[in-house]
Amino acid sequence: MHVTVGEGAVARPAGSWRSGHGAIVARRSAGRTVLATTRAASPLRFVRPTFPGTTSAAVCLVTFGGGLVDGDEVDVDIEVEAGATLVAFTQSSTKVFRGSSRQTVRANVEGTLVLLPDPVSAFAGARYTQRVDVALAREGACVVLDGFTSGRAAFGDRWAMTALELRAAVSHEGRAVVTDALRLDSADGPISERAGGYDAFATLLAVGRGVAPIAAAIQGDPVAPPTRDLAVAAGPLPRADALGLPGAIARVAASSPARAMAAVRARLRNLPDIDAVDPFGSRY
Repeated sequence: MHVTVGEGAVARPAGSWRSGHGAIVARRSAGRTVLATTRAASPLRFVRPTFPGTTSAAVCLVTFGGGLVDGDEVDVDIEVEAGATLVAFTQSSTKVFRGSSRQTVRANVEGTLVLLPDPVSAFAGARYTQRVDVALAREGACVVLDGFTSGRAAFGDRWAMTALELRAAVSHEGRAVVTDALRLDSADGPISERAGGYDAFATLLAVGRGVAPIAAAIQGDPVAPPTRDLAVAAGPLPRADALGLPGAIARVAASSPARAMAAVRARLRNLPDIDAVDPFGSRY
């Protein structure tokens, strides 16, 4: 894997790019996907790795300082043009420290978007909001992972965040396909009591003809009875079926982030079939 640092705050003229804003445009050119645009302003930064053996493009989203602190607002706009395949991921778990912060990803997709961030880890006193909105054109397709952990369980910081609100939505030609939303707020009672003894949760979505092999793996894998270490539920997306599109969802609850990600990666084993790489290969 080769890595190139994306242009960011250092290269932008003063006042031309607001703090925490990033933009990515993936384009098909000469038989492969290239990153026509990668711009980011602190605390956001883009790293552009190159994976041998694939014609897709990849971009890694990084935040300075190892995570989000009070007042941080990150907005990422992604455009995947027709025929292009983009894999977007994070360097590690998004760490959220005490205070309020938010992160939004908006994507317009004519090609294929594989959005695979590591789970969010919100620490004691954190109030975090995350939104992922993917708008698919007629031939657009996407794989989206949304996950979170209990924080720093090994250090006694377990489900100690103030509030956590996550939402991932996918539409196709302006029609809603799926909206997956979760809100945990300590004002409603101890969050740990609602976690059921688990320390990591993840939701994996696949929508569109371009990711049919992933949708098949998500809902085609046998699901074992739930245990204290792992529980998985998977099935089709009814609205995708109604639109004549492949679509599937899997929900994972696990006793550790590593177990949760192992269950997710098992359902991503067909990524090579859509000319995409597994960005977690060297870490889980």
